[in-house]
Amino acid sequence: MFSFRYVLMMLGIVSSLFAKSQVQGKIVEISKSSDTTVVPGVVLVWDKTAVVATSDENGNFSIPVNHQTSILQVRAIGYENQLVTVKDTSKFMLLVLKSGKELKEVEVVYYTSGTEMSYLNPIKMEVLNERSLMKAACCNLSESFETNPSIDVNFADAVSGTKQIQMLGLSGQYAQITKENMPYLRGLANNYGLTFIPGTWIQSIQLSKGAGSVINGYESFTGQINTELQNPQSSDKVNFNAYANENGRNEYNLNLSRRINPKLSVGLLTHMSYNPLVQDHNGDGFADIPIGRQVNIMNKYSLHIPKTGFEAQFGGSYLRDDRTGGQFTQLLPNYKDSLGLYKIGILNEKWEVFSKTGIVFKKKPGTSMGLQLSYLNHDQNNFYGLNRYHGLQQTFYANYIYQGIIGNSNNSYKLGASFTNDKVTESFNVFQFKREENVAGTFVEFAKNYKEKFNMVAGLRADYHNYYGLFFTPRLHLRYAFKPTSVLRLSGGRALRTANIFADNTYLMASSRTWEIQGANKKMPYGLNPEIGWNYGLNFTQKFKINYRDAYVTIDVYCTDFTQQVVSDIDSSAQKVIVFNLKGLSYSNTMQFEFNMQPRKRFFVKTAYRYVDTKMEFKNGLLQKAMVSKHRAFINLSYETRDSHWQFDFTTQLNGKKRLPGTTTNPQDYQREAYSPLFFNLMGQITYLVKIKSADFNVYLGVENLLNYKQTNPIVASDAPYSRYFDASMVWGPIYGRMLYAGLRFKIK
Repeated sequence: MFSFRYVLMMLGIVSSLFAKSQVQGKIVEISKSSDTTVVPGVVLVWDKTAVVATSDENGNFSIPVNHQTSILQVRAIGYENQLVTVKDTSKFMLLVLKSGKELKEVEVVYYTSGTEMSYLNPIKMEVLNERSLMKAACCNLSESFETNPSIDVNFADAVSGTKQIQMLGLSGQYAQITKENMPYLRGLANNYGLTFIPGTWIQSIQLSKGAGSVINGYESFTGQINTELQNPQSSDKVNFNAYANENGRNEYNLNLSRRINPKLSVGLLTHMSYNPLVQDHNGDGFADIPIGRQVNIMNKYSLHIPKTGFEAQFGGSYLRDDRTGGQFTQLLPNYKDSLGLYKIGILNEKWEVFSKTGIVFKKKPGTSMGLQLSYLNHDQNNFYGLNRYHGLQQTFYANYIYQGIIGNSNNSYKLGASFTNDKVTESFNVFQFKREENVAGTFVEFAKNYKEKFNMVAGLRADYHNYYGLFFTPRLHLRYAFKPTSVLRLSGGRALRTANIFADNTYLMASSRTWEIQGANKKMPYGLNPEIGWNYGLNFTQKFKINYRDAYVTIDVYCTDFTQQVVSDIDSSAQKVIVFNLKGLSYSNTMQFEFNMQPRKRFFVKTAYRYVDTKMEFKNGLLQKAMVSKHRAFINLSYETRDSHWQFDFTTQLNGKKRLPGTTTNPQDYQREAYSPLFFNLMGQITYLVKIKSADFNVYLGVENLLNYKQTNPIVASDAPYSRYFDASMVWGPIYGRMLYAGLRFKIK
């Protein structure tokens, strides 16, 4: 509980909007003797606009993204003006000037540690670019956060192989996860959806903590994670990736793009993965990782008509993910139970169509409008021993956004309207639920910039829900720069969501627990009230120099308070899951300290420590939330050789002890300790890169869980899977052990 939240409430929390994103970079000059020096005072102007920026005394520059053009004019005293094409505005640019009487060329180099952060944005946003994704295998979105200290990645259970994330001490469903700023991880996709976006499809990930933008909806409690996929207009013509590990898992990704004409581009993203081996390294009779395969394909089009200011992206995708786990004959050749082997089966089939269209009004600078549309059909059929679950979700989404300025670009606004229709049908054993949610909303956001000293982003959205009636979502973000290198940010806002009690707790189905749903209001989904909470945050970032190179310290303090929540209680009985509306307190307080530096050229060091205090009122009283580490430390080392042929990445994670759900109602042999031990998780990767004309080729070799640390007996009553004590959800650490992997990437520009 932090007192600054009351200050924010006194300010009359209104809402938030993402400030204009910035193109950031550095300008250096290489002399004839190969010396490199920074170049201050270079003027950068978006072609045929009045948007201007100048490089500072360290050669750094930041200029707002301009959707009217991708051509950047570079004007340096004593040199000819040059034009540079900016293909990817999310990346940090290194503009290299060649010395001489005239500036004959500007070389554009994307040079970064992998994670970028803007000092001008009132919302603290981290951008994980392709360099960050190359630090580890990153076969899918769930594995893309292994080298980021803000997100925890853990196995959901001991049989499905599914990974889940935690942000600000809360499960991933409380973060708003979007794909190209449209809703993605909602409903049935909550537990498995992170594995449905292959790593090579990702262009960048934008991560922001706390209250998000009301433009994207009202469901962001702990922050927003937005994934930008490869854009056919700027992506490589060919991008092939192959991966294999010692578990036998092999993956193949092929991305193709073609520019049909200057206005139209088309892209094809494909993925296939296969797990063929049944392995049981801990000897409990259950496969450590399920076998199965996934086929995933997306067709995407990009249309850009500069004369009219019209832009569009549209396409569709299809996915089929099939997994089989549990007990296998080759693991238990002498098994004789009359009920047969305990099996799990997970089948997801999903297809989606989408479009994003927009117009930039050239006669009205800073004015534009856009429309986002999507339709999703997701069918899920699972079984866990004798437990059976089926879910079908059909979602239509529309979002209209209009953007303009008041007087000048220091006063901008966005307003619009949205509509969401969710049809969800579920059955789990004896339970059957069906609901249709219709939500119509409108929003307005205002952004105020005062030089580079102060920024305010505020807004409000009003939504009418056919179950919950009319509700309001206010959000506010403030930024104040004591100096250009010292930035303080404050944020606050409200959020609401419908709890998807089965999709949110799929991992509990891998047990013999009986479910008890204490829904008091039959007019509500599952008979339960919506989840409502407030998030308040503070961030301070200080940038400085160490050995003439950039370094920074950042401190994050966030609090999430629930006024209404759906509680899934597994503590009052080890044989039950009791679902009910919160009666009492529920909150999560987090503090994170991060220090990043570059002790030597091309050698980056990132360190972090995080403290989490997450408590919730259960039947047994106010308890620390299970499976959440109070203490976590992190260090990532990254080095690239001078010729850029070799990249070395190494990460160490310290995971503090976690409270485990109570098992005192079990027989002595099936009881577990009250807390897990702390443990280290080490991972590393070596990458070799070579360029051959317009092609990039690289191979990589890596290891996960270098110390071969494994949780002993991750499954309770693994010797009696049909007994009332069986539980495969008590996973707090690695279950596989050391994992070696290798892969190759091939790109044609």
